[in-house]
Amino acid sequence: MFLQNLVLISLYALVFLVLNLRNPSTQEDFTAYLLTGLLYWIPIQELLVRGTGILTDNRSLLKRSSLGIDLFLWIPFVQFLIHSFITSIPVFLYLGYSGTLNLTGIFFGYTVLVLSGLYLMLLLHYLSRLNILLKDISPLIRLVSQLVFWGIPVLYYPTGYLKQWNEWNPFTIPLDVFRTTVISGFQSQFEWLYITPFLLFFFLVYLLAKRKFQSVILDHL
Repeated sequence: MFLQNLVLISLYALVFLVLNLRNPSTQEDFTAYLLTGLLYWIPIQELLVRGTGILTDNRSLLKRSSLGIDLFLWIPFVQFLIHSFITSIPVFLYLGYSGTLNLTGIFFGYTVLVLSGLYLMLLLHYLSRLNILLKDISPLIRLVSQLVFWGIPVLYYPTGYLKQWNEWNPFTIPLDVFRTTVISGFQSQFEWLYITPFLLFFFLVYLLAKRKFQSVILDHL
């Protein structure tokens, strides 16, 4: 999985940096902007897809195990942490070499990644159970993940109406916080309080999954 993540980052870097297919901006270093965006999003997308299907993929094991549903949900989260850490090493080494890495912000950057994973886990408690009820929604989740990807400023700078559209994406603010902590001299592009309604919504969805879906899911396994 590390190799896959590295290949994806390299391909995007080739298209948007080597071939110079990028939007002009007042930001000085687009390379740091691009790499940190991909470093943030790729593990998050992987967690979204894996977390949605984890219960369905282990249906037979769940029936025989007494460990419970919630424990299985943390498996893709642990994988997310490992892949995020491994993938970040070459990215941070390059940023350090180019002088754009905020050394004191590396720890906080990892903290943002962990919190972002926990943030998504609130939603995954619902999606993983819904995946059992509807048999398989993984193709839909992959499509939604692509829409979310292009809806956050990973490969472009947020300007005009595009920036307003980005504000409606639940992962825009976490990405902005991540870049602010990791890139030296990076100026935040969004108001961080905009994440509040998304956080509240994700938490309510989590409560719904825990209280209403638990017994129903056990009957469908």
